[in-house]
Amino acid sequence: MAIQTIMLDLDGTTLTPDNKVTPELNDYLKKLSAHGKQVFVVTGRSEIDALNVLPDDFPAAGMVASNGMTVFAGKEKIFQSVLPDGLVRKLLVRSGKQKMYYQLHPVGGRRTILSRDKRYVIDQIHVEKPESVSINEWLSRRQAVLEDMVWKDRLTDEELEQIVKIYFFSGDVPTMRAWKNDLRDLQSEFAFDYFSSSHNNVELVGKNVSKASGIQILLDHYHLSPEDAMAVGDGENDLPMFRFAGHSAAMKNAPEHVKAQAEWVTDASYSENGLYKLLKHVFQL
Repeated sequence: MAIQTIMLDLDGTTLTPDNKVTPELNDYLKKLSAHGKQVFVVTGRSEIDALNVLPDDFPAAGMVASNGMTVFAGKEKIFQSVLPDGLVRKLLVRSGKQKMYYQLHPVGGRRTILSRDKRYVIDQIHVEKPESVSINEWLSRRQAVLEDMVWKDRLTDEELEQIVKIYFFSGDVPTMRAWKNDLRDLQSEFAFDYFSSSHNNVELVGKNVSKASGIQILLDHYHLSPEDAMAVGDGENDLPMFRFAGHSAAMKNAPEHVKAQAEWVTDASYSENGLYKLLKHVFQL
């Protein structure tokens, strides 16, 4: 088995529960890179959010960010897509009325929420962590609101036309399920897709855009074959790259329906350095 490309999800896979990369994993990825393996980050996070949690010396040759909406080869951006601005406007109205937690992710910018929604957003991250929410997602939401968020009184027409992704979150699973049903109805009016990495969130991306479409762009850029690639992840939004890559591995902490579509399942979870142990087993370096 000649795996040349390693495609890594971040949350629940490469990152620990407190959103770090273990030194053992980072060092081993550098070793694999030195042996000619190409390491790609493939994440639902925007590039800014991804770079904020990755070590400065993380050996990524490329990145698929925002579930395929942005693609980087090294530091060069080779693909960028945005959401329909009419969709963004409509969802801002609906989220405000229903008090749904959201984050707008602009091209090259930081997470943004309208100041009018600040009170109910802050209230949602000061309650006790719901049982259904993973610790790393909960910590990410708290950090986003308390430290990283840009609060704006209004968005210009130009800003509304430069939204890469919208992330929605609810601590209540039935509320999120109903929100997804509303999104499904909106697909008859606007061209977009959506993915979830847990039962508590949903992220909007452009039509026919996914982690797999982003990977295709990167592999074409580097003249690499999907048959020689391994994708590792833990969420529903990782399934397109599982189907695209020649090899796939789901984390122990992944839902059962995700594990069922992977070639391998790790023996250890993301909180137990499971990715590092998987790579050591597969590559034997």
